[in-house]
Amino acid sequence: MKTRIPLKLRSLFTLASLFTFLLFMSCSQETGTDGLIDGGEDLKATTAKSSNAKKVAKSIYGRLSNFADPNQPEEDLLICNPEIYGFPLTRNIISGRMTHLGKLQMGVSDPDTGERISGCFGVPVSCEINTETFRQLITVYEVTYVAANGDEFRTIEQVTINFPNDVEGGIDYTTGTFGGTEGFEHAIEIVGGTGRFNGANGYMDFMNAQFGPDGSTWELVGEIVY
Repeated sequence: MKTRIPLKLRSLFTLASLFTFLLFMSCSQETGTDGLIDGGEDLKATTAKSSNAKKVAKSIYGRLSNFADPNQPEEDLLICNPEIYGFPLTRNIISGRMTHLGKLQMGVSDPDTGERISGCFGVPVSCEINTETFRQLITVYEVTYVAANGDEFRTIEQVTINFPNDVEGGIDYTTGTFGGTEGFEHAIEIVGGTGRFNGANGYMDFMNAQFGPDGSTWELVGEIVY
């Protein structure tokens, strides 16, 4: 029996939605903290450094947004607990700025095939609803962050999505917050990359992470070794 997916749940990861989870025409949040975000780092000069240089731990900070990829085919949505409710999670297009990366390359997908072409994406790989409260989704995402110059690093992100609000007839699944999952020291593990991030490792955690029907915004703070 095919699970019916409530239309309002399709916006879960319009995380300039749930995981946008902002507007399609906005490539990043422009803020007055460019010096902090860019860290005064010349990306081309940094990339040109010898790949044999000793890896160093550096603090990392990001201010990001995302929205659900409008080109993802419906059959490719990840359905959580389909036998109970059928929560759908989408692939997300990410934008923003991060130290060591500068302005991120926003994700681009093919409007005809739905295939990812380039840029930053967050892809859900597993999810399960808390069946005691039905107010949480416990999820895992694989995310690619692409720097202004094309270098990238990848992460595995343990994310708990919270739905604290009610609407007439039940729980409001279009607004809420998200953060790291209980039991993990850090929400995000950095697991390698390309260019100067080849072999990168480290961690990040969420701050001020919120989503609604029109999009999501959050900050990341942590340490990267490259």
